[in-house]
Order: sequence, then structure tokens, then C-alpha cells
Amino acid sequence: MGWVVLLAGLCISAGTIAQVTPKDVLVLFSNNRLLPANIEVDRAMRERIASTEARPVEVFQEFLDRPTFSGEAFDRNLATYLREKYAERLPQVIVVIGDPALNFILYHRPALFPGTPVVHVGIDKAYVQTLRPTQVPLLGVPVEYDFRGTVEQALRWHPGTRRLLVITGTSPRDRIWEAQARAELDELALQPAAVEYLAGLTTEALKARLKGLGAGDLVFSPGYYRDGTGRDYSPRDAIAGIATASTGAPVYGPFSAFIGTGIVGGRMPANRDMGRLAADAINALLDGVAPRAVALPAVLPAMLQVDWRQMRRWGLAEADIPPDTAVFFKEPTFWDLYRTQALLAMALFLIQAVLIAALFIERRRRRHTALALERSEDRMSLAARASRLSTWIWDVDRKSPRDAGTTASSLDDVLDSVHPADREDLQQAARQAVERDLELDAEYRVVEPGGEVRWIAARGRAEKGGSQRITGVALDITARKEAELQAQKDRSALTHMTRVSMLGQLSASIAHQLNQPLAAILGNAEAARKMLGKRPLDLDELQAICDDIITEDRRAAEVIRRLGALFKRGEMTLAPLDLNELVSETLELVRTELTTRHVEAVTELAPGLAPVDGGRVQLQQVLLNLILNAADAMGDIAPERRRLVVRTEMRGTDVRLCVTDQGSGIAAVDMPYLFDPFWSTKPGGTGMGLAICRSIVEGHRGTLDVANTPDSGAAFCATWPARRTA
Repeated sequence: MGWVVLLAGLCISAGTIAQVTPKDVLVLFSNNRLLPANIEVDRAMRERIASTEARPVEVFQEFLDRPTFSGEAFDRNLATYLREKYAERLPQVIVVIGDPALNFILYHRPALFPGTPVVHVGIDKAYVQTLRPTQVPLLGVPVEYDFRGTVEQALRWHPGTRRLLVITGTSPRDRIWEAQARAELDELALQPAAVEYLAGLTTEALKARLKGLGAGDLVFSPGYYRDGTGRDYSPRDAIAGIATASTGAPVYGPFSAFIGTGIVGGRMPANRDMGRLAADAINALLDGVAPRAVALPAVLPAMLQVDWRQMRRWGLAEADIPPDTAVFFKEPTFWDLYRTQALLAMALFLIQAVLIAALFIERRRRRHTALALERSEDRMSLAARASRLSTWIWDVDRKSPRDAGTTASSLDDVLDSVHPADREDLQQAARQAVERDLELDAEYRVVEPGGEVRWIAARGRAEKGGSQRITGVALDITARKEAELQAQKDRSALTHMTRVSMLGQLSASIAHQLNQPLAAILGNAEAARKMLGKRPLDLDELQAICDDIITEDRRAAEVIRRLGALFKRGEMTLAPLDLNELVSETLELVRTELTTRHVEAVTELAPGLAPVDGGRVQLQQVLLNLILNAADAMGDIAPERRRLVVRTEMRGTDVRLCVTDQGSGIAAVDMPYLFDPFWSTKPGGTGMGLAICRSIVEGHRGTLDVANTPDSGAAFCATWPARRTA
């Protein structure tokens, strides 16, 4: 059953291929099939015509055999033959090579192949320009047969020329060439050389004339189709005979098919280029491109082509050849023949020499490297011992087998000795370093077997190649951590001392804050005692007096609590904090102090201000310091101008608090040092207040800045991120 299906598929495929009708191209040559120019054009054209299974192409050839056969009767019979031969297979494209073939098709096409596009090949540009427009598409690339350019180049190579012989035949095409030569050469200033036209001589007479040529003579010929006796030749055979007979004078010609017959060369279009361009036009037409849309060059220009053997024969140097010249039959030098082999041999010798030299250098370098490595290892070991560094390898993947001969430790084993509070962070950092190819930089605590806790700083990087290992170094930083903790305690103590010192300045204000509720309590108690001696007792009034005593007592207790919080030394606790409330509370605390200094305190508090995460005591210390500094800054101005403004506002997602005074401002030279420790502009100042304020604000992830105001005062502004709400 399978063979039946396969055979059926093959039959269907064969039937499909058989249904593709080939495209037919008819090529009509002006001369016989053995003309060298025809052979070159035909070979190049067939090599370039694209024939595929999807679009097969068949090329048919016909020959007019000019000049052997011509005349109206011959043309009429040939037209009848072509019409009957191709009646059932009309070609899709007609290619004509040479003027006679073009004229034949233009005259007989209405009866032979009406409407079929024609591609012309090898038609002179001047002749194409004389053709009248036709209704049927006619396209091709005209060529330039440069008689004048060939003679000009020959005269440049032979400056001593005294006579130029131009040889043509007797056929109609020979007469056209003769007329073209006369027209182009008459325009040249050939003096002192004289031009002699030899047209229509017999071949024997022509050879006799050529044998007598010598120095100062130059021959130019397009060849000929017929000599003076009526004998037919191909132009290539004719020019070969001319070159053989002219032993004393160089011969030049205008056609590329002449190269190799004995001529020196000439300016001529290449027959192979004609064939390729014709094939491009054929491919485009067969692909369905409209004739007027086929892109072709305007003209195929002539190029200088020479026979290297004839150049040497007539004493012409290679330096005399223009750069773009096509040189044929040049004997290859040893370099031309064996360039690749020579380059390979030279490369092998060079590589061998380089390798030998590199081996010697590498051997010497290895000795130096080994010695340097040994010295480096000694220095590294000494440095590691001095700095208490140690190396380590951690295997993050607990399932990976441990290689023999390695000192890698499992991450789980390492975590067993790590302080429980640091295990999760270290494990996460190690896994991220492996998964994301990041550096591991971690500080963690290790619990020694005796219970001693030591701080370790580890830094490393994952090994390449997808390894689950991290290699790095570890440093014992216990002493540094203890120093940091001690420094933190010292800073906390200094902050507390500064706060207590500042509260000492507020003793009068604090006493006033306590005297008010205490005086109220005393007055209410005396009134109650008097009421107790009267009869009947007014219980409602006595109840009101007791309520007042309780209220004032709570007020005094609140003042004492707040003062106690400021005096108390302890760790900072972050909690949601309303800055507006803190401002009001702080101003109430220092109101008596400000009144004593004749300072008016004004608030500009933003309604609905977002809370911040902060320590109440620490931020109140900042606010107290800024308020008292502002009051100090206005000590030298008139009392009526002493005005202090405390303002809160939202800046995007941040909360901003500013304390502004109307003092003399801050000098520009003092601005860079304002927040430096132990630097102060006040006589007797410790220089620690603003430094502590900035450290407190930065500890709350905020900033503290200062700027002079347009009113000659200064504004200290602290900014914190607003508290995030879930």
C-alpha cells in the first residue's frame, strides 16, 4: 500500500512538472555561427539566463549568414521559413545581434512575431539614434565602437608614427566601417602622420603592401567581410592575416574578438558584457517586467583592451598601460602563479619563528612569574596574618557533591556558627550573589564555642561557569564594631548633655510653666478650706474647686513628664509624629524665655500635615536648638523687630519645617563650616548644637539646610519623608 501511495505521489509530481510550459527565446545572428564575436556573446548570454524548474527557458538560434547570403529573395525565403518553423511556438523574446539582424526583424516582424519584444545586442549607439520609434517594444544597450579612441591611444604609444594605414573591405558592412573611420579620423590632428585608406584590395595585394611596412608605420583595421576578389572572410580571420603580414608595423583594431589574433589592442566594448546585459533584459522580460520598466545602462562604453604579448613585441612598457586597461595573455610571474602557496609558506615560517621566539619568551616569563608569584604569596601571607584576613570557599548548593581536594564549606555549616539574628540575611545575600552574579559584601556575628560573639566582614564573588560556590576573604572586625558601638554611646551621651544644657537655659521658662498650675492649685485649696468653715456647705461649688485642682495637677504633671522625657537618657524610638503638635508644644515650653528676650513667635502651620516617623524627644531637641539659636541671632537688633517664624509645609512626598529669624544673617565665609563640630559663631559656644541637630535629622532620613533670607535673616529648614500609609 505504501508503494502505491509513493508511486501516485511521483506521478502527480511528474505531471505537475510536465505542465510547466518553457519560455522560448529566439536569437537571430547577423553572421555565421562560427564568428568568434557571436560565440562569445552567445556563451555569456546562456550562462546568465536564469532557467529554473518553475520557469524553464529554451533558446533557439538562427543565422542570416551575412555577407555570404543577402538580397530580398533570400530575406523573403528566410522570413517564410521562420514563420512556418515557429508558428506553433512563438517566442516570448527575440534577440538580434548586429545591424543586419535588427533591420531584418524590424522589416519582417509584423508578419513574423507581431508584438514580441526585441532585445538588440552589439548595435552602434549612433545607429540606434537613427531608428524611428516603433509600436513594438525595442530595448537593449547600444555600444560604442571607438575608432578614434583606438587610433589616439596607438599614436600615444607610437609617437614617431609618420603614416597610418586604414584597411577595410568591399561588403556593405565594410563600406559602413570605412565611412565611420573617415568621419572619426578626419577630426584628428594627425600631423605629421599621413592617413592612407586601403579599401577593396585583394588579400594577396594587401599582404604584399603590409610586408613592406617598417618603422614609422601604423595599421588600423576593423577587419573585413569581403576582399577585392569577392572572397568572404570573417573580420577575425581577416585581421589575423593582416597582423601576420604586418611584421614591421603594429596593428590595432576596434573589436574585442580581435584580441589574440596578433593586434596590439584597441578601445572596444567587451562581447561578454554585451551577452550579460542582453541576458539581464531577457530575464526581466520573462519575469513579467514591462519593456519600458527594464533597467539597463544607457550605453556600453568602449574600454582599452590589449594583448600583453604584442605589447612586449613592440617595446611598450607596463608603466605605459592606463590603470583601467584589460590586459590579456600576460605571462604570470612566479608570484602570480604561486602567490597563495608562497604566502602560506612565508606564513608558516613566520608562525614557526614567532612560536619558537614566543616559547623562549614564555619560558623566561614563567620563571620570572613563578619567582614573582612566590614572593607575592609570601607578602600576601604576611599581610593576611598581619591584618587577620582569612580566605574561604562556600558551597551554596547543599546538594552539590564536594570535590576531593577542595576546602569548600557548605553554607549550611557556616550558618550554624552565625548568630541567629544574622543567619537569614547572610543566607539571602549568599544566594543572591550566586543567582545574580553579584559581589557578596556582608557583616555578621559569629558565636564562638565558648559563647564569645565576634563580628566578621566577608567579601567575595561567585565562581564563573554557573558554579554554586563563592570564594572570598573574611576579616575579624570585632574591635571596629566595639569602637563604633562606643562611639554611638558617646554621641548619645553628648546629645543628652547638650539637651540638658539647653534645658538649663530654659530654667526660668520651666519654672513659669510649673508655677502657673501650682498657684492655681494653692488658690483653689485655700478657697475650699474657707468653704468648709461655713454652714451650710455648697457642695456643687466645692465639687467645681476639686475639679480645678485635679485639672491643674494634671497640667503640672504633664509639664514634669515632658521635662523628664527631655532629661531622660535612652535609645531613640521611632513613632508616628505630628510636627504641628510638636511645634505648638515646644513653643509653649519656651514661651517665657522668648517673652523675656522680647521675641515674638509666629507659626505658619500647614493644615492636614502628614505625620513623620521620628523620635519625639530627639526632634524636639532639634526644634528647641533652632528656636533658641534664632532668638540669639536677634539679640543685637531692636526689640520691635525680633520676630521668629516657625513654618511647616508639604513638599511633594516630604514634610518640611523651617525656623526663620530676622537677624543679620550668616556670613558667606561661615556657611561651609556652620555644621562642623566644635565650630561656633557665638562667644562661649561649644559648637556642637547644629552638628548634633544635623546628625539627628539625618538619622531620621532627612536633611538640614540653611540659607539667608531676603530680609537679612537666616532660615534653617529640615526635611523628612512623610510617613507611608498602608
